Amino acid sequence: MEKNGVHWLYTRVIRPFILHGALVWWPKAMQKTTKTQLGRIQRIACLAITGAMKSTPTAAMETLLNLTPLNLVIQAEARMALYRLHIHKQPAKFKAGLLSIWKNVSDPLLEMRADHMTPVYYYSKVFSVIIDWDHWKNKDPVFPEDALIWFTDVSKANSGTGAGIFRLRPNRSFSFPMGKFATVFQTEIYAILQRAYENIRKVYKNMRILIFF
Repeated sequence: MEKNGVHWLYTRVIRPFILHGALVWWPKAMQKTTKTQLGRIQRIACLAITGAMKSTPTAAMETLLNLTPLNLVIQAEARMALYRLHIHKQPAKFKAGLLSIWKNVSDPLLEMRADHMTPVYYYSKVFSVIIDWDHWKNKDPVFPEDALIWFTDVSKANSGTGAGIFRLRPNRSFSFPMGKFATVFQTEIYAILQRAYENIRKVYKNMRILIFF
């Protein structure tokens, strides 16, 4: 088998097989004996891929092949599995036991808000959407007295990204800091969601709601 084929076989078949269920058994990978055994497995793969001499250090081959030590990969996989549970809002205590991987493997990216949303299907629509181009074209539009009016604004600077929503009549404003990693698009979508949640929370009925971006 060619060396590229061996590399593919190890990274796409063998290593994922080892990582299966990492969230459950990752503490075992912290033990010295397990680290040694995992290192032997990866060393065999490195030798098969590179064709290097048996005296070549494992760390050198891992660097050449851009392969992270298996014990660290297992911890990262467990952390990502727990992050997936977190964004799905599964109840979990991250301070002790198997779930303590949350604090053992830290990364600012994993602490930011996620834009993943679980699909929810509503087959009976209790509202209608009307796009009134006159309000967009008119520089000085006249708003209906009985309408609820919302404005949205987002900004991105070196210090971070943030969003704000403002309700007119009665006046109410909300601001949402989004950290340094959120894009303007993600921030805009988040502001729209928060505005929708506020309307749902107020249980508005038989009202016209004007939204300006």
